[in-house]
Amino acid sequence: MTQPQEVQGDLVQLGSKDFIVFKVPKKIIYAIEAVLDIALNSGPEPVRNESIAKRQGIPKRYLEQTLQNLVKNRILVASRGPKGGYRLAKERRKIKISDIILSITKNETQQDYYKSNLSINVIKPLLGKLNENCFQHLNQISIEDIFKKIKSNKNKGKETLDFVI
Repeated sequence: MTQPQEVQGDLVQLGSKDFIVFKVPKKIIYAIEAVLDIALNSGPEPVRNESIAKRQGIPKRYLEQTLQNLVKNRILVASRGPKGGYRLAKERRKIKISDIILSITKNETQQDYYKSNLSINVIKPLLGKLNENCFQHLNQISIEDIFKKIKSNKNKGKETLDFVI
């Protein structure tokens, strides 16, 4: 099997062919961006949702729902009032990318696309294993890992971030 040469968003490039292996829902991307933004921009004051939305280009209506889910699942802590905003609920090293994904997808019901015996007995287990492998990999990556990579690239004067998950 050929290994991916380059990954850009949800597009995997194999040789000269581009194809989408799976599409990551925007709400998961928004959640990871929000947590990373808070990790990078936290200080004495909490990080305001308007600031996150502006920096990351996330629509405010989606961002607020996402942030509330992250608070409910103890990834973030919210404070109210004129100086209110969001902080990480735990140390960066204790927040895994898989935690963020679970907090966003926890209450979703999975549509059952598998109708035939072939898809139930062959395709579903195959894709289930792929999903399990991806999740195990994301369970090894913490916000601290990404934070260090971003800070390292900024210190080297790089403007772009090249981080492969």
